Amino acid sequence: MRTVLIGASALLAVMGLSLAAGAQAQGQADSGPPLLAEKIASGNGLNPNLRVTSPVFTSGGVLDDKYTQNGENMSPPLHWSHGPAGTRSFVILAEDAGVQRHDPIVHWVVYNIPSTQWDLDSAIPANAAVEHGIMQGKNVRGAAGYVGPKPPAGQTHPYHFEVFALNSTLDLDPANADRNAVVNAMKSHVLAKGEIVANYTGK
Repeated sequence: MRTVLIGASALLAVMGLSLAAGAQAQGQADSGPPLLAEKIASGNGLNPNLRVTSPVFTSGGVLDDKYTQNGENMSPPLHWSHGPAGTRSFVILAEDAGVQRHDPIVHWVVYNIPSTQWDLDSAIPANAAVEHGIMQGKNVRGAAGYVGPKPPAGQTHPYHFEVFALNSTLDLDPANADRNAVVNAMKSHVLAKGEIVANYTGK
């Protein structure tokens, strides 16, 4: 009987260690970087890629001060490849996932870009309605248009400029078109996606 009791105690100890390890692993997963829009809105993950470029930075390169809150706070120019057959509009989201919070910091939300347009110039005005039917949703400040990065001093964050080709346009009131509303409206409509990433270090 004594041997059985010792065996049971050992088993409980092992189970306790396993549960603790599982809880620790879950805690680590929960505290990881927030999930970017392209992982949420792209559905089965089989969407073909769009090629996204910018004349002012390369993917993985450094964003110039003029496109941040430490400079002129203007939106950078972006170019992307043509969408596949059936594309009716494009969406752009700029997100900072280098933070410890549930959602990324949202720097730019642009939707209903015509399917025949494959670029945006720099310094897009901070208005909800832009030319050609293009709409801008709410950034992290709750305002329409672009707001540039401003990470804490010494911290380098990656800024993901994501482009989505959709088989529809989005019937969203810009007053309510925050990142979550746009991502939810895009679900099951993404035909292709792509991104370019810029890094910026706080000053």
